Amino acid sequence: MQTISTELDMLVANLGEEAARAMKRARNKERYRAAVERTWRMRPEVARLVLAHTNGIFIAKDERPRRGPDRDRDWWVFGIYLDDAMVRTEVDAWQSVLLQALHDEGISVDELRFLPAKWDMRARKLFPEIAAGREEPAVSEGAARGPWRGQDESRALDTVKKAVCLVFEDTEQAWAFLESVRGAALDEVLLRESTDTGSRRGGKTQGKRSYWLRLYVDDVAATEHLLGAYGEAIRSRAYRLGLRIRKIVVRQASANLAGQHAFYRQGPSRPLPRPGR
Repeated sequence: MQTISTELDMLVANLGEEAARAMKRARNKERYRAAVERTWRMRPEVARLVLAHTNGIFIAKDERPRRGPDRDRDWWVFGIYLDDAMVRTEVDAWQSVLLQALHDEGISVDELRFLPAKWDMRARKLFPEIAAGREEPAVSEGAARGPWRGQDESRALDTVKKAVCLVFEDTEQAWAFLESVRGAALDEVLLRESTDTGSRRGGKTQGKRSYWLRLYVDDVAATEHLLGAYGEAIRSRAYRLGLRIRKIVVRQASANLAGQHAFYRQGPSRPLPRPGR
């Protein structure tokens, strides 16, 4: 019988072409965000402005003929669509720093290009939650996990389990992923600002509450690969089921979680114990 780790590796290896492309897009999006935040780390309000006005990104090989000693070398371009002239000016002024930050995040390109977003592109937002004025969590990763009761958090994790099963459709694939999770926790997010009206859908969503989902696993890389392809779909399914997940965070399982599971085929999900519980 194959181990859970082997099944997870096979699931990663068997990602379809479209899923692989989706995973690559999601990875590049997060690397771009990290590079922007690194570039303007002393002015986070500028980083948010840049992200809010980013309509799209792409990586492409420049096919135009070049001169000089590097004329025969492949030349890769990182393109950024921006819908605000002031933001384009700011990014242009910091392009050498941003280019280095992209390299630090694992995106090796030779040149940045800034393009004005026009027509339909202006309606697109790479980070819609920031463009709409909603902030990322104002709590640190080590903050208290909110006023959960054990049964409530267990039921919320059951919602995550349902969402995963709906996304993967193939039950065994879903369980190859779920059974690889040694521990799971939901951390309530405190938003500085929000235009969210979570109660509009007949009270299905939990008011304006949002959560970070933390997953503790043995193979972080394989799990992050899967979530790069399916993470957005899982969050979307969970939202329809009444649970708003802002972000899924993967962490290395500690030794005391060896052999444990957060999700069970039969019976309730088991959240990580809290201090004092």
